[in-house]
Amino acid sequence: MAQETVLVVDDSTEMHRILKTYILEPLGYRVLTAVDGEVGLRLAVAQNPDLILLDMNMPRVSGLEMLAALRNTTCKSPVIFMTVEGSEQIAVEAFRLGVRDYLRKPFTPEEVRSAIDNALRESRLASEREELSRNLVTAEAVRLTVVTLSHYLNNYLMVLYAGLSLLDELFQQKKDTDPTVLQIVKDSYNSAKGIEAVLKVLRNAADVNLTNYANSTSMIDIQAALEDVQKQIQANKASF
Repeated sequence: MAQETVLVVDDSTEMHRILKTYILEPLGYRVLTAVDGEVGLRLAVAQNPDLILLDMNMPRVSGLEMLAALRNTTCKSPVIFMTVEGSEQIAVEAFRLGVRDYLRKPFTPEEVRSAIDNALRESRLASEREELSRNLVTAEAVRLTVVTLSHYLNNYLMVLYAGLSLLDELFQQKKDTDPTVLQIVKDSYNSAKGIEAVLKVLRNAADVNLTNYANSTSMIDIQAALEDVQKQIQANKASF
């Protein structure tokens, strides 16, 4: 998943430093900061962060005022309200305005991590679904391409087999045929069988059912599959 961005809006630069240096950046988040609600609102609209950590008491524009103004913009980032002891009633108003959670100061790094994970769970699942859908569409396009190309290549391969068989028959009838020429025809025939083996492996790989899964794709052992198919072809076709 791409690096997620957290906007911290708090009038305390010390709180910025603690959240950014000791909690958020070690967890892999990109951090933006604002010292009041007015600056925070501009940053939220301009940057559209994945999450906003919003302090309640700030000069110029308070947390509640920024939250109310934020709902009228294009920014739909989830918000975690940061309050002090005894501010539960204000937190209730914040929930009414759409805040996802609130943290009571002072809070622990684990409390911040847990609140962020809960707030971002829905957006993370949506991103995973979108990525999986894109992967499935790509896989289906590849499958159809393999099937289509295999069809055309198989037709050309049949012509190649027929031509090599006729050449072999003609050369076998001539007693003075150069052995080198016979070896070239034989090598070409064996190469054609190798191409047939590759096509069969590709068709088998393309015929698998696409399933919704993540991080569980097993890579096909191409070399082993080719060896198995070549053995089958050798058994089913007469050699020179």
